[in-house]
Amino acid sequence: MVTRPAHEIAPGSFVKAEIGGRPTLCLKVERVGKEHTNHFLVPLDPVDDRRALALVYVDPQEHLAPVDGVAFSVADGPEETPPQVGDMFANPHGAMLKVIDDPRAQRLYAYVDVATGQVRARMERNIHRLLHWSVARL
Repeated sequence: MVTRPAHEIAPGSFVKAEIGGRPTLCLKVERVGKEHTNHFLVPLDPVDDRRALALVYVDPQEHLAPVDGVAFSVADGPEETPPQVGDMFANPHGAMLKVIDDPRAQRLYAYVDVATGQVRARMERNIHRLLHWSVARL
């Protein structure tokens, strides 16, 4: 399996990493700060409980294995419903995945733009609908 440093892998890419001692399919995401970019993983599969989805910090030099043939499968869910951790929802900015923020952050929750892999804050305004999601192997 070919690996590359985390900083060389585009945000929004699916990667395989060892989380909690087991190989895990993750979404590689980034939070762009004023002076630097932080790299994170969102473990997706296997996930015992979606309500535990969280940002996991990854060192920019840590090697990850990019995974091809994987995408999100998304279907419409209930309209104007407040999202819980692990829920994906649509708002005017796109599709967002609500996760628990990094423990070092000053916020409880983070929102991952699944199209760009960028981590954002406070995205629960003007929610159109929740989205039912799963990871699909193409």
